[in-house]
Amino acid sequence: MKKLLLTVLLSIFPLIVCAQHSDSLKLGKSNREFFIKGDQKFKFSEYRKVFTNPEALGYMKKSNTNGIVAQIFGAIGGGLIGFGLVKEITKNKTVYYNGVAVKEKQKGGWGLIGAGLGAIGIGIPFAISGGKNLKKAVDTQNQNPGTDERKATSYRLELSGNSIGLTYHF
Repeated sequence: MKKLLLTVLLSIFPLIVCAQHSDSLKLGKSNREFFIKGDQKFKFSEYRKVFTNPEALGYMKKSNTNGIVAQIFGAIGGGLIGFGLVKEITKNKTVYYNGVAVKEKQKGGWGLIGAGLGAIGIGIPFAISGGKNLKKAVDTQNQNPGTDERKATSYRLELSGNSIGLTYHF
């Protein structure tokens, strides 16, 4: 009985040890360990080492491009909002003419704030699309495509009645 128990335990031991090392790819929580493949941790900039599937690499390149565009629009929008707020707060200015205080009212920064919000609004769809492409890249690399999304990102020209609009579907 002792020999049988020892044989079973020795047979199961390699299975337990080898089962801990997975070759699947998953996302980490920080930029230092963005991709986790088995025991190895990779940065976001090392995605060419991680992805071997050409389709997954294409999704990853799209994700990287969309992320960069989203960051550019977000930074421009944040700068415009910040500059507009400072201009709005400091629009009343006291000027002294021959010892007499005269208050001048300058133009406010609401236009800049609106333009900044618009730039951020343009960057949000790019950020969402970048996240979706990142998840598609990981699923494709793991050969486990999750949900079948039939919708594609596209621009459409909408005509209705006496109005024209350009819509972005994602």
